[in-house]
Amino acid sequence: MRLTAAEIAEFLSGTLHGDANASVDDVCSLSQSHEGKISFLSDSRNVKELEQTAASIVLLPEQCDISGLTSNIKTFIEVADPKSAIFELLAWFREHHNFHLSGIDPTAIVDETAVIGQGVTVGPYARIAAGCKIGDNCEIHGGVSLAPSVVLGNNVILHPNTVIYGGCQIGERVIIHAGAVIGADGFGYEFTQGTYHKIQHYGVVVIEDDVEIGACTTIDRGMIDNTIIHRGTKIDNLVMVAHNCDIGPNNILVSQVGFAGSITTGENCRFGGHVGIADHVNVGKNSSLIAKAGVFRDIPEGAVMGGAPALPIDEQKRIWMAQMKLPEMRQTVRKLQKQVTAIEKQISNKQEQKKAA
Repeated sequence: MRLTAAEIAEFLSGTLHGDANASVDDVCSLSQSHEGKISFLSDSRNVKELEQTAASIVLLPEQCDISGLTSNIKTFIEVADPKSAIFELLAWFREHHNFHLSGIDPTAIVDETAVIGQGVTVGPYARIAAGCKIGDNCEIHGGVSLAPSVVLGNNVILHPNTVIYGGCQIGERVIIHAGAVIGADGFGYEFTQGTYHKIQHYGVVVIEDDVEIGACTTIDRGMIDNTIIHRGTKIDNLVMVAHNCDIGPNNILVSQVGFAGSITTGENCRFGGHVGIADHVNVGKNSSLIAKAGVFRDIPEGAVMGGAPALPIDEQKRIWMAQMKLPEMRQTVRKLQKQVTAIEKQISNKQEQKKAA
């Protein structure tokens, strides 16, 4: 699809400057711009970045001054928020990249007791077991496996090879990416008589509305009570959430976060990549843990912490700064050791001379 500058300006309610007939067929970043593409500048303070762009059309913030630039830009459109505007255009240009299902594929296995809502699509070799309830307009892609009595709300998207174990409950507008496993048994064993005995897990996983779960993420079912992911939480790829966790609303869990069992978090918490949290820890609302933090005790509300063990960020920064100076400090200590040894030798010689006198 090609769009002209005039069509884009009308669609975005922007102000057009330059050639109204300039046309583009895709979006690009400023650093990888090409003729025939549209790019954007999100912050007018970075206007110098425009000097190297080859894009045919550029979206600019309103009242962005480019008069002093030696730029080849011939056509630009002023909009209130270029970054948001470019995302709107991406949907136009790249919608065809997304594969859309239609109906129930003949290779899919759907149990006769499953309740299927209106407008549901089911991909090749997907399996929907007995007692499942599927809401309206759900997309169930190829290879998805739903065990007995799984419940999906309306407008759920399950990408290929997602596995949801029996009894788990998924809210509305939830997106689960390829290879995620929801509701596997938690890692629970009792060590008796010299061997490990498996503890059965009878809870389920409950995922509330507007949650997104990344590829190859695992969320374990509870032992007795349920594991719960509250509304609006976004979970990246390769995240592990263990049994009986209760993850608050609007949390962000970045890739490779690992939660041990029975962790609770408040609303609006953020966990950077590779954060690890020990079992039974409570993380207060509005807290942030930066990448690779290791958490072994409760985190107060609104805290920003880092390091392992996690400490308040200002304190942790001082530790990091000290660690960076360790090679220099080591050399200083060696110098001091030599000086101390020399002084001790001098003292020893004087004492011997006194004895001899």
